Amino acid sequence: MKWIVVILVVSMALMALPIYAAEAFLVPMYTPQPAFPVELVKARYAGKVRAQLVIKSDGSVHEAKAIESGHPLMTSSVEQTLRQWRYKPWIGTVGAPPFTSITVPVIFGSHGYRRFNTEVSVGLGDIRCGYLNHEVQSVRQDSPDESLSKVDVFWYTGQVLFSSHVAHRHTEHERKALLEQLSDSIPMIVSHCEHNPDHRYGDYLPASIKAVLVGTAESGFTVGLTQEAR
Repeated sequence: MKWIVVILVVSMALMALPIYAAEAFLVPMYTPQPAFPVELVKARYAGKVRAQLVIKSDGSVHEAKAIESGHPLMTSSVEQTLRQWRYKPWIGTVGAPPFTSITVPVIFGSHGYRRFNTEVSVGLGDIRCGYLNHEVQSVRQDSPDESLSKVDVFWYTGQVLFSSHVAHRHTEHERKALLEQLSDSIPMIVSHCEHNPDHRYGDYLPASIKAVLVGTAESGFTVGLTQEAR
C-alpha cells in the first residue's frame, strides 16, 4: 500500500509536466551510504562532497570522482562507496545512451557546524532543512546582497535540471520552466525549512521538480518520498 501511494505521488507530479522526450532509464538498485570517517567524528568536523558518477548501461558505475570536497577523508569515503552503486541495466532501451553522468551531493553532519551530528545525507532530496538553513545563514552574513538562488543547495538543484541526463528526457523549454519554478519557490522553501530544521529539502520542492529528481536516480529522495507516504 505504501508503494502505491509513492507511485501515485510521482505519477501526479509527472502529469503536471509536458510529455517527456524519453522515459526514465536510471533506476537505483543498490546504493550503500558512505560512512562518516571516525577521525572527523572525533574532531566534530562537518562538511560535504559532490561526486560525479559515470554509469554504464549495464548498471555499473564506471567512475565515481569527487569534484568538490570538504576533506580528503570524506573524498575517500564517498568515492569508495559510490563505486559500489548499481542501477537497473538499460541495455537495449530505445533512445537511451550507453553511458550517463549524474552528480551526487553527500553531506557529512546533516545540520552543519551549528548543530553537529553524525548523520550522512546522500542526494539533494535527502538534505536536511537544518543544513539548508546553515547555508542560507552563511550567504546572508557573508553576502547580504546576494540572491538566495546562489545558495549551494539551490544552485546544485539548478545544475541537475540542466544536466545532460535530464536533457535526455526534457526539452530546453521544459527545463527552463522548471528552473523558473525552482526560483519562484525559494522564499517558500527557506521559510518552511527555518521552521522545520529536521525535515528534508525535498519535502518542500514543487511536485514537478520532485518528479525530475526521482528520474535522475535520487535514491535519497526516493526514500524521502516513501517516508512522506507513511
